[in-house]
Amino acid sequence: MSSHVVAVLVLVTVAGSDGILNLLNLPILNPLLDLLLPLQLSSNDPEIFMSTPEIIERWGYPVQTVQTNTTDGYILTMHRIPYGKAFVFFQHGLLCSSSDWIINLPNQSAGFMFADAGFDVWLGNMRGNTYSKAHTTLNTSSHQFWEFTWDDMMRHDLDAMIDKVLAMTGQSALYYVGHSQGTLTMFTKLSIDQLFAKKIKKFFALAPVVKLKNIKGLLRAVGDINPLLSLYYNNFGQDEFLPSSAFLDLAAQYGCGLETNLNPICKLVMFSIGGPDTRQFNSSRVPVIISQTPAGTSSTNFIHLGQMVTSGKHEGYNWGSDAKNIQHYNSTLIPIYNISTVNVPTYLFTGDKDWLANPTDVQYIRSNLSSEIVILDQRLLGYNHYDFTWGLKAADDIYKPIIKIIYD
Repeated sequence: MSSHVVAVLVLVTVAGSDGILNLLNLPILNPLLDLLLPLQLSSNDPEIFMSTPEIIERWGYPVQTVQTNTTDGYILTMHRIPYGKAFVFFQHGLLCSSSDWIINLPNQSAGFMFADAGFDVWLGNMRGNTYSKAHTTLNTSSHQFWEFTWDDMMRHDLDAMIDKVLAMTGQSALYYVGHSQGTLTMFTKLSIDQLFAKKIKKFFALAPVVKLKNIKGLLRAVGDINPLLSLYYNNFGQDEFLPSSAFLDLAAQYGCGLETNLNPICKLVMFSIGGPDTRQFNSSRVPVIISQTPAGTSSTNFIHLGQMVTSGKHEGYNWGSDAKNIQHYNSTLIPIYNISTVNVPTYLFTGDKDWLANPTDVQYIRSNLSSEIVILDQRLLGYNHYDFTWGLKAADDIYKPIIKIIYD
C-alpha cells in the first residue's frame, strides 16, 4: 500500500481507535509517541519529490511523457523509456504510480533493468493517481470526477493506454507486467474481452489479486469499513482517498521518515498491512518512496475493495441504485466475473507472506485458470506484498527470470 496509509493508521492508532487497536492486538500505543515525535525526514537523496520522468532522467535514461484519453473522458499519463525494440507495459497497484517500477536503484528496479535488457518500457498510470488526475470536462473538485473504481479502470483505462502504445509503436501486441490491482484489472479484462486479449502476448502477474476473501492484517478492516471510512471522511474528505497533502506528508515524515532505519511505529503498521517484515525492504529508499506514494485513488474504489472482502466474490461495484448500475453495466445486477475464460499465457509470481494477495485467495486463481495457459507458477518464499516492487530480491527472483522468459 503506502507510507501515507501507514501515517493515517498511525494517527488513528495513537488516537485510541478501538477497532484498530483490536486489529493490531496491541496494548495502548501512546507511550510509543516518544519514539515517533522526535523523528524527522532526513535525507540528501535528490530523488525526494522528483517526478517519475525526473528520476528516470537522473539515472541517464531517455524518457517520454505520453498522454491518452479514455472513452469516458479521463486523461491518462504514461511514462516511457524508449530504449529497445521489445515492448513491455508495467501497471502499478492500488494507491501507487509509475514510480513503483523505478523507485529503487537502477540495478534493482524493473523499469531500468528491462530498459538495459533492450526493452521499450512503458509505465502506466490509472485514473485518479498523481499523474492521471485530469479529465476533458470534469475537474478534481467535482464529485463526478471521483465516481470510479478499478472496474472502470479495467473497462476504459487499459484500452486507452494499451491502444496508444500499440498505435505509437506500430505493434499488434505487447508484454504486460502487473502488480496487485494491476493484475486484478487485467485478469478481469481478459475474462470479458477476447479482442483485447489478442493485444497481450504474455501476462506476468506479480502478487495476483482476484478475490479478497482471505486477506489478513489491518486491511481486513476494509470488510467492516463503515466505521473506519466515517472517521476518514470526517477528517480527510469523501472524494479522493489519501490525496497528497501537506498534512499527510508531515504525518508520513514523522511516521516513516528515517533515512537509514525504519521508524518502529511505521514498521509496525506497514508490515501489518502487506505482510510480515521479510528483511527485503530497502529502508534507505524510504524517503523516496514516501515522496511518491500514495499516489491517490477514489474513495469509491476503496469501498469497492471493501465490498469484495465482505462478499468474497470477484465482482463489479454495487453503485447503490438500479439506475446507476444500469449506467455502468447496462443491468441492474452487478457483474460476477469468471477468469476461467482467460486464454493469454500467464505467469504467476506469488508470495507466501503476502497478506493482500493471500495464498488462499491465490489458490482460487490457480484453480480457475486453465492449466494450459498457466505457463509458470512461481511461489516465492519470504515475500510480502511490497517485495514484488520494492524488495531487494525482486531483481534476481522476478525481473531477470521474466526477461529471460521473453527472450527465450
